[in-house]
Amino acid sequence: MAGPGRIPGRYNLVIEGAYDTFDHRMPIEEFINRLQNDDVPKEVSVIGLEEALSDSELRTDLKSAMDRRANDLEYQNPTVQFVVEGSFHRQGKTYDLRYDDQLHSLQDVFGPQLERKEDGNWLLTPF
Repeated sequence: MAGPGRIPGRYNLVIEGAYDTFDHRMPIEEFINRLQNDDVPKEVSVIGLEEALSDSELRTDLKSAMDRRANDLEYQNPTVQFVVEGSFHRQGKTYDLRYDDQLHSLQDVFGPQLERKEDGNWLLTPF
């Protein structure tokens, strides 16, 4: 059975240090490139989401690439972690990431289906 923060076929958003992460780490820009080239590893930890959420162009590129490849990822069933610094905060029915004393909407990238798991240091959402 998959451990916490490591559910295959979903995006796992985990706070740095809260759960085991994969040795294979890549920055957001490389993840976008891998999505576009249909070359996402079977297990990967993506880093740098905090910065991407504050950069409107990078955030848009990430969301677009993820949207375009959602069906492919569902078929391939990789385990993708977004390892972030900060903390998750619920805003009504959505979640934000508090980083660098600012709240950044996670719905802008991952949509409204984010689900909090365990102690709140892990969010899960479909591809």
